[in-house]
Amino acid sequence: MLSNSQYLLFFSINLVYVVVCLYGWLLKTFYVPEAYKHIFGELHPARFTLANMFMMQVLEFPFIFMIGRPEVLFYINGSSLMFLTAYLVVLIKGYFFLDFYKPLRLLYFLHPVMLVWVVLLLPVLGVLEFTPLYKMIMTIVVLMIALAYILRLDRCRLKLVNQIREIDEDEFSSEEDFPVKLARRMKWLPLIVIMVLVVAFILDSYYMKMVRDIFLIVINVWFAIYTLNPHRNTKKLPQELKKKENVEEAAASVKYRLSEKYCQDTEKKLVDILKEKKLYLEEHLTMNDLTDVMHTNKNYLSEVIARSVYQSFYQLVNTMRIEHACELLRNDPKAKLEQVAMASGFSSGSSFSQVFKRLKDISPKEYISQIHAE
Repeated sequence: MLSNSQYLLFFSINLVYVVVCLYGWLLKTFYVPEAYKHIFGELHPARFTLANMFMMQVLEFPFIFMIGRPEVLFYINGSSLMFLTAYLVVLIKGYFFLDFYKPLRLLYFLHPVMLVWVVLLLPVLGVLEFTPLYKMIMTIVVLMIALAYILRLDRCRLKLVNQIREIDEDEFSSEEDFPVKLARRMKWLPLIVIMVLVVAFILDSYYMKMVRDIFLIVINVWFAIYTLNPHRNTKKLPQELKKKENVEEAAASVKYRLSEKYCQDTEKKLVDILKEKKLYLEEHLTMNDLTDVMHTNKNYLSEVIARSVYQSFYQLVNTMRIEHACELLRNDPKAKLEQVAMASGFSSGSSFSQVFKRLKDISPKEYISQIHAE
């Protein structure tokens, strides 16, 4: 039995959460940020899905009038876990990979959630008795459904991370220059949110639900501030990811665009210019800089690099940087790694060590040890 102070505390937090979710729904339904006006039509399905996700949380409103009933707390935690997890998959896959917005497909994808949601609602309506056996069975069912969506979400996250990196590596030679986009922030945030929901559902505690509500309130407020920021800008990242989605199709189209001889000749010219002018030692060298030096079409140059052993602009430049660093270390094995990093075009010793190990499969210190052993 809850005391009056506990009741007031849980009531207030939940009310704030519902109001914030309602505001999020209004924001995504009626407000169009200046940064997205040029692609409003393309993002409308994603905005609609996000608005629905906010609206689903507004369904927690009845909890305000039923605080103290264990079946209601169980229903709210279970429903939120399933709906939020499923909608996050739809949102990320739809926004970043332009998929999942056909109504029938969406209905098919969400039907397990809706079926279990009805069963969770029955004890709240008094149709079923909320027994320990019922709670144990439904806990297992909800967690199994949530796990299936979590695994799907993690696959989307990994795919997103890989494709973001491909886009960045086509343009930049240093990871410090990779643009920080919404997609980059989406790498871990959805899984963190879901883990909080899972803990709240398993513990089935009013205090844990309060912590969960406060956590989601903070995220929703941040999201509102981000959306309303008048200085925010964007570019068509979803379209860029779409271009990368079908690798085999992209490779097939590239295969016949330029001749093999042209690619070989251009690659040789490119490598010669990079080494002759030592452009790879420039810390913030970009693809645009290289295109200006080569006096060639950027699309052609990108294709030449993609078909080479380097596969990306980032790999090309950093391979040369690491080769230069190895030469410096062979000449002076006692040289400080920070100085070698700076002399090789890296902005920091840590980034140098990471790239070195990725390309050489050993750390710079292990490489120095090998030199001493020779």
